[in-house]
Amino acid sequence: MARLVVFDGFIEARNRIWSDRMRQNVDNMLRTIEQMPGVGSALLPHSIIEEFGAGVRKAVVSPFEIIYEYDESIDTVFVYDLLYCPSVT
Repeated sequence: MARLVVFDGFIEARNRIWSDRMRQNVDNMLRTIEQMPGVGSALLPHSIIEEFGAGVRKAVVSPFEIIYEYDESIDTVFVYDLLYCPSVT
């Protein structure tokens, strides 16, 4: 199981979620990422790649996206941010 390093931006965004159920869903996804770091998608907008780097991934917990990076050489997941990304219909 990978080690998680969680950045302040993620913690602050998670703490702003008012729904206990949604916070639990985010926490469940973090556990999934910890066990299977490759679970997320590397298909990201250019702006996200510019901000966080080319190796980042996203894991969706609608309407949020967890932005993280896995460093296999040290078996560590760096959890950078939790973005609010509502779908457009």
